[in-house]
Amino acid sequence: METHFTLVFDDVMIKQLKKAAKNQHIKEILTKMLDKLELSGPYAGELLDPQLSLYEVKIKHPPIRLYFKHNKATNEIYVFEFEMKTSPEKQKATIIKLKKKLG
Repeated sequence: METHFTLVFDDVMIKQLKKAAKNQHIKEILTKMLDKLELSGPYAGELLDPQLSLYEVKIKHPPIRLYFKHNKATNEIYVFEFEMKTSPEKQKATIIKLKKKLG
């Protein structure tokens, strides 16, 4: 039996998805990332913070990073936001912002 994970989007992610829908290429990439996340759950990403269950999924072309949290009790995946990777400093700032939001 396959386990499916329920995706839950916060307000930031909903706004980002609406904006991304205007670019067909980005929309297709995000759709594939979210489909994979729905099927694989936390196994689709890399664990960034074990205490907060904060994960990241990334692709290289184009460089997109998607951040999410897995709720083991409900099997829900809370998708927070995605970003086009521009620099390691921007990535660290985003992770710090998400940790503060979760912590």
